Amino acid sequence: MSTLKPNSSKLIFTGTVHPIHFKNLSGRDFERMIFATLLRMRAWRSLNWHGQTGGDKGRDIIGVCEDEHGNEAAVVVACANWQKFTLAKAKKDIDRLTSTQATPPHEVIVIAGGDVSAETKDKCKAHAESKKIKICQVWSGSDFEEHLRFHAPSVLNRFFNGDPLPDDEAELHKFMLELDPATEKEAGLLVARLFNRPAFQTPIHCESSMPAFRQAIGDTIGALNTGIWRDREGAIISRVPPSHVFPDARVSRGLASCSKKLNTLRMTLDEGIKANAIRPCESNNPLCTTYMIDQPYPQRLEQERAEALRQAADALALLGVQQF
Repeated sequence: MSTLKPNSSKLIFTGTVHPIHFKNLSGRDFERMIFATLLRMRAWRSLNWHGQTGGDKGRDIIGVCEDEHGNEAAVVVACANWQKFTLAKAKKDIDRLTSTQATPPHEVIVIAGGDVSAETKDKCKAHAESKKIKICQVWSGSDFEEHLRFHAPSVLNRFFNGDPLPDDEAELHKFMLELDPATEKEAGLLVARLFNRPAFQTPIHCESSMPAFRQAIGDTIGALNTGIWRDREGAIISRVPPSHVFPDARVSRGLASCSKKLNTLRMTLDEGIKANAIRPCESNNPLCTTYMIDQPYPQRLEQERAEALRQAADALALLGVQQF
């Protein structure tokens, strides 16, 4: 795992990962590893590990992240650590997940501990679609292991070195905030999450949601500079390695340049708002987040955002991270 040198802010990477066998894990350990991995994979507005439900005593994980428009989207995860994964059980779980929500979740993820055939995955997705679920993922045990090793090798290091993951949701959140990345690549993946959001991927048209866009720019600058990633209310979403801690000076310089480019992007946005070339729509709906954008600001914002993303992508590619 990574540690900090005495009297230094540079990351050192040590530790090994032993082979993983899900059949040797209890249901609780399986769920804890899923929750810890999900925390590392996305920019969650919230992620909660709920109490035991259903006859198999599995626990649901319910999260909120951004959809392609920057709106809140519910994601429900079923931890299906069954002896044998069957289509009938998967359908039953999907039905239960939708029936316990006021509206169908935007996305459902069913995570198994063993093998799942491609045919079963397709049938699960078709069933979810019939329940008005927009996105359905079914992970086999090997799929989950791939995500676990890719996004959270430090979890494996700690777990198989005899330091079990906390069984309490709040403690597990705290544990993951404090857990250092095990490799430089994992550190880079934590940074990459800052950019894997609609604010940095959705095309900027003449009508766009500017408040969420500006907020994303600001919290990304803060995370790159300080290592603390906060949401719009100021609460800590996660900790990420700040630009200056990477041992490779090229990575540090690239991420620092990205931060500067993002600041230029924010200044251009503020300039357009001050000139009334970027302004709220005329719907008179106080809840409407749509803004009208006059030329040349859509093109300028797109170009400046693309330059900031290029700086980040080039820096992270040096660590083997190809995320955007």
